[in-house]
Amino acid sequence: MGANATDIMTARLFFTAAFPTIQVLLDDDPSFAKFKNYDKVFQFGAKNNGELLCCNMHIKDGKITVEEGPAEKPDLALTFGSVSGMNALLKGGLAVPGIKGKLGLAPDFLTLLMGLKLMTKPNNKLKDRNEKILKIKMSLYMITRALSKYNKLGDPDMVEFCRRQPERIYQFRVDDGDEKDIVACYFRVAEGKSKSGHGVYERRSPFVLFHFFNIDGALKQLGGEVEFVEAVESGYVETVGSPEYACYLNDYMAIIQGMMM
Repeated sequence: MGANATDIMTARLFFTAAFPTIQVLLDDDPSFAKFKNYDKVFQFGAKNNGELLCCNMHIKDGKITVEEGPAEKPDLALTFGSVSGMNALLKGGLAVPGIKGKLGLAPDFLTLLMGLKLMTKPNNKLKDRNEKILKIKMSLYMITRALSKYNKLGDPDMVEFCRRQPERIYQFRVDDGDEKDIVACYFRVAEGKSKSGHGVYERRSPFVLFHFFNIDGALKQLGGEVEFVEAVESGYVETVGSPEYACYLNDYMAIIQGMMM
């Protein structure tokens, strides 16, 4: 029996939205310094009705490129027996893949996968300010990218949400009380098309700005400790712009997080 539509969507969101956030670790976490002089290709996927649902990750000189589909000659390939099993592992469960290629690279690949676990690490287990910022950056980069991919991968409700809007910018900013951005990223829609990006979008004022006033407040809301409305009421986040569409977008963020975490 093949994977259902939700399992396939979840897998593809991991491939296209979560795995690219490994770049944050490669750029900002000194414990990933070994990958600065790296040139390897990993393939990661699962069997589904006799076909392979997978992606390949090329890490070269500290940069990661992630593409859906099999690699021509992966250095290491991990293949699960089912899409649901693969998703379970990515969400913190247990599943054992088949492994082919250079087995000595398995610890390196495990290091990369474990790095993604930072996004689900309990806030009270984060060891220092730098790790808190890494979690926020990875989480926001992942969710804004996932929002765009959710549209491009054809979720009917998300497609309609994007289709009915002119060009609009949903901007996310986190500072530490001194109005200096620690993290900034955005989700852009325009008549059905969508795109995500890092930094502040300069060519248009935000239709909705999600402004987190400090690190701990951002962690509480992004980590699910408080609901969006409570986060606003508690002063962790301010929304500037359309409150209606801020709630709409938050609902889609919650759906995606529910699928992937």
